[in-house]
Amino acid sequence: MCHYIFYTRSLKEEMIGKVEALVQDHEINGQMEIKSVNHMYELHYDSNIGKEKSDEALAHVLSDMIQEQAILKVCKRYLKSRDDLSIIERREITEAFMRNNYLSRQEGFSYITYYLLYLPIYKEIKEKQTLNIEGWLAFRLAKYKILLRDILEQFIEDYMAKKEVISFIKLMREASVLAVPLEEVIHVVYKREGKIHIYNKNLKNVTSYYIKKYCKELLLDSTLTREDLLLHVLITVCPKKIIIHKTENIKTKRFMNTLEIIFEDNITYCTGCELCEKDE
Repeated sequence: MCHYIFYTRSLKEEMIGKVEALVQDHEINGQMEIKSVNHMYELHYDSNIGKEKSDEALAHVLSDMIQEQAILKVCKRYLKSRDDLSIIERREITEAFMRNNYLSRQEGFSYITYYLLYLPIYKEIKEKQTLNIEGWLAFRLAKYKILLRDILEQFIEDYMAKKEVISFIKLMREASVLAVPLEEVIHVVYKREGKIHIYNKNLKNVTSYYIKKYCKELLLDSTLTREDLLLHVLITVCPKKIIIHKTENIKTKRFMNTLEIIFEDNITYCTGCELCEKDE
């Protein structure tokens, strides 16, 4: 029998729940007792199974707890300094960052979590059979928190950029509703290599024609892709109906996702026609 003691001030219920879940899943077997000493809760656990198996199982659930708390603390501290973000944006960022970066033991460890969190906790439990959760959070995660902060900063940049894109797309959608269509129908055809071509209602390839006509200034911007130019063309032409052909050739969904957001019900999908049979 191996005796473990884990300490916490504020995470008693979470700790009990995690250990009880291990027992229910038959990963460990033993007796648990909770003691309260000087505003500190002590979880005493006597394991009836092998020490190695107990060490691993307990290290997993404790690293789960500590990982979740570390992410929340890093978010709270960093976002508090971001006066440019609203309360709602901070909440959304925290929730999204948690979803993207918190991995429970069932989901598997990230490289960072495994080496900077799980392994040190496992070694501590293996050697001492004890661990102070708040102490570990405060003093033993410096490198992990630095990396989390770096990841969070990039995440916020991506989040804000995505939000700007969504706002722009919504604006484009509103504009497309009010705009006068320059074409009744535009066919969007995906070729075998994934390249996109557009055709008018007479099934004439107008890709180059429209790019030259509506994208003169945009062609000077080397950062724009062919898909960016074609999206600009479609927004400008604002057809009443867009028919998508050969969707099986789609390599990336970004273009189609944006198109669906802007044009919504004006998009239909072809299941086979003359254009689908062509291979230019």
